[in-house]
Amino acid sequence: MSSVLPTSNIKGFPKILLSFAPTWWHHYYGMEYSSDYWHDPIARTERWRDQRRLLFDRFGDVGLGEKDPKPQPVAGDAYGHRFMSAFWGCEVQYVPDQFPSAIPLPDAHVRMVDIEVPYVEDSLVVRQLYDEARILQEHYGQFEAVINFGGPLNNAVSVLGGEIYAALKAQPELARGVLQRMGETVVTVHKKVVCALNKTPASEVFKKDFGLGNCPVGSISPRTYQELILPADLWIRQKFTGKFNLHHCGLFQQYATVYRPLRPTSLDVGPGTDLRATRAAYPDTPISTYLEVGGLAGITRDRLDAMLEKMIEDAAPPNLFPLITVAEAGPEISDETVIDLMTARDRIPVVG
Repeated sequence: MSSVLPTSNIKGFPKILLSFAPTWWHHYYGMEYSSDYWHDPIARTERWRDQRRLLFDRFGDVGLGEKDPKPQPVAGDAYGHRFMSAFWGCEVQYVPDQFPSAIPLPDAHVRMVDIEVPYVEDSLVVRQLYDEARILQEHYGQFEAVINFGGPLNNAVSVLGGEIYAALKAQPELARGVLQRMGETVVTVHKKVVCALNKTPASEVFKKDFGLGNCPVGSISPRTYQELILPADLWIRQKFTGKFNLHHCGLFQQYATVYRPLRPTSLDVGPGTDLRATRAAYPDTPISTYLEVGGLAGITRDRLDAMLEKMIEDAAPPNLFPLITVAEAGPEISDETVIDLMTARDRIPVVG
């Protein structure tokens, strides 16, 4: 579980959300991310608290960490971001200094032709999630069930590997059907597992905020997305009446038009996105983005400030540019750069 803390100390300046990768924690503090760690919900919760304390000791002067963090027990992290992959039957791998990863199912094309959606009631990973929830409730008196779902294409790529890309090209109707099943399964698990554990009233299930992750979309054309993937995304969108965040890992601007039917209430766009063009396409929508963590190794303070200032200017107005994320910083990012990043608000003027 990454430790993060947003900063927001100047009116109009976006929050900076910084998380450290398992490689950073492994390198500096010897923390290992074995299967035993991920499948022990109390160990995960206490690790998170230890990380908050360590960040406070190291970077407390610039707003990171907490001196005495309260526990924030979460049920649903046993597979990291690969819960849905495990639900579909994928083997999940664990290594000492990385987040869990999933191995796509064998015979993926055969499975696509006659796709069988797992039953929630028969799922081992769902039963494990309920066990986590019980353990956390007994130990802490509280928990929150959280699953990082990802969108239909995210799930299809993780579960089926490259076969879904081949199907998009050679058997588009087959691919469209698979993506629809993936979308339906996300909604089913959200309703029957997450909302059930969190005791969400049935009348409120689809009024809650929801986010759609579209990490692999940048590897296909906007036209392919519009014709073959959008229908499944749109099916999900039509279920939810609350706020709807759209996350797109890659460059966003070329997909701005084809995403419009989803009516996102906020956007989370990938590093390097043309924020000026994105703002023109979505003038009234809050837009968040990322700094590419690989580009921060060895960066000077002046260069960092110039990058942030341009992002703020391009995404203006400031009240619609709430967040810049630096995700999974590794040990190649120096402490000096972390401090420069977290104190940039003191050096960069924001107008408007």
